[in-house]
Amino acid sequence: MTDAPNPGALAARLQGDADDVEAEVEEALGSLEALEDLPVTEHVAVFEGVQQRLSEILSNVDDA
Repeated sequence: MTDAPNPGALAARLQGDADDVEAEVEEALGSLEALEDLPVTEHVAVFEGVQQRLSEILSNVDDA
């Protein structure tokens, strides 16, 4: 009936966002599991990819 924010709904939405971010971080870090099957010379590329993805995730959190 009013346009007043609903604290419960807001908290639920924020929790859902936190769960999404956590899943994205876990997925990015999961890429590190491939390291044991790769030659050391390819590790840097994996680390850079994970760092890039984590930076993107953090940027999206800052924008929210």
